[in-house]
Amino acid sequence: MDTPTLEELWRRKKAQTIRLMEVADLTRQILAAAERRDQVSVDMLLSMRADPVQRLTEQEAGLQRFLESLPRPDAIRAAELLKGAPPGTPGEAQLSEQVGQYRRLLESTIEMDRRLSIRIGGERSFYKKFR
Repeated sequence: MDTPTLEELWRRKKAQTIRLMEVADLTRQILAAAERRDQVSVDMLLSMRADPVQRLTEQEAGLQRFLESLPRPDAIRAAELLKGAPPGTPGEAQLSEQVGQYRRLLESTIEMDRRLSIRIGGERSFYKKFR
């Protein structure tokens, strides 16, 4: 895979990471408000979180479209790297690091969301019903 393609993948994953940081911060605030039993803040923050989540979804769709536009061998390797495969060349290392950072932040955000959902929904929580 050539350097411009790797740089574009890194740029897109970096943008997703920044957006996910926004989602994580709002999720943290919602969890804090829920622990204080501040329903007004919970409702407000939940509506605020909808926009960055939507944009993150759009960024992921854009990344998938970009992958589809690549030559097949590059698309396969890029998909492997985006799923956490170790870098095979020094040029892939930066993308691999960014993917790792994104994955760690995503796992942390999902865990906060799980705690929030169980706190608010109890036995009706998404995480209780579908797990």
